[in-house]
Amino acid sequence: MKKSLLNLGKALSKSEQKNIHGGLRGGFGTCGCSSEYTLEGGNGIECSYEPTGAGGFPGARCYGSVQNGMCCPY
Repeated sequence: MKKSLLNLGKALSKSEQKNIHGGLRGGFGTCGCSSEYTLEGGNGIECSYEPTGAGGFPGARCYGSVQNGMCCPY
């Protein structure tokens, strides 16, 4: 069981790993909801935005979905 858990990351796609990690890629900032976001994926629902707070790495993005005019984590 331990070995299968260690290999789980290799079996999952990048998008599946991103969903497991709460949508944060590349830093330790906070992913709350944001009204300043970029639409992703072309479906008008998926979005991304810069995390707030200290500790985020340059280029880090939070991923989520548009809800009531704001982008919120999945």
